[in-house]
Amino acid sequence: MKNDYSFALAQMADVSEVIELYHSLIGTPGCAWNLDYPDMETVESDIESGSLYILKYYDKIIAAAALGISDELEKINWSIKNPCDLARFGVQASMQNRGIGTLLLKNVMNAAKERGFDGIRMLVSKKNLSALALYNKNGFIKCGEIVMYGIDFYCYKIAL
Repeated sequence: MKNDYSFALAQMADVSEVIELYHSLIGTPGCAWNLDYPDMETVESDIESGSLYILKYYDKIIAAAALGISDELEKINWSIKNPCDLARFGVQASMQNRGIGTLLLKNVMNAAKERGFDGIRMLVSKKNLSALALYNKNGFIKCGEIVMYGIDFYCYKIAL
C-alpha cells in the first residue's frame, strides 16, 4: 500500500465521517442506499463488533467496508465452510476509478484471512455496474440471485 493510504479498523471517533461518506454516495448510479440505511446505529454496531474497516488518504476517510458475520445470508447455499459477509462497501465518489476500490477490497480480503475465514460472500445490487465490475475484476464469482428489501441482488463469493 502506498504511504499516503492507511487501512484500519474504524473507531467510534470515525462514525460521523463514515456516515458522511455513506450518505454522499446516495443517488450515485447503482447505489441502493438511502438516508435510513446505512444509518448511525448500523455504523456504530459495525464498529462495536470489530467489523468496520476504513481506508484513509492521509487523514481523510475515503472508503469503508463492513466485514463480519450476518445471519441474513444463511439461507443461500454458498459452498464456503467458514465465510464472512462483506457489506456497506463504499468509496468516495471523487476517488472512484483510481484503484481505491481494489485497494480496499484486497486489504479486506487479507483481514478476512487473518481472522480465519475461508471465503467472503455478499449481495450486490444488479444495478450497481461499477461494483459488479470491481468484484468481477478481483476474482469474485456470481453464484445466484435474490430479491431482498425490494432490491434485485446478485450473490457473489470468493474463496480465500
